[in-house]
Amino acid sequence: DCHCTSKYLNNLIEQDHRHIKVRKTRYQSINTAKNTLKGIECIYALYKKNRRSLQICGFSPCHEISIMLAS
Repeated sequence: DCHCTSKYLNNLIEQDHRHIKVRKTRYQSINTAKNTLKGIECIYALYKKNRRSLQICGFSPCHEISIMLAS
């Protein structure tokens, strides 16, 4: 029973990170790759937050970031 739950949670985690696993171009430095991945994770986290609140129409990462910076 525990194994099935663990397997299900692992699938959710894998689905959450599928956009990062897509092969990206080669980076010149580790810092560039790190910053790019942080940005990708941030945008997908914002998208996921809006998807949960059913406000997908008109989603704009720039608008969401400006709201976060204003608060």
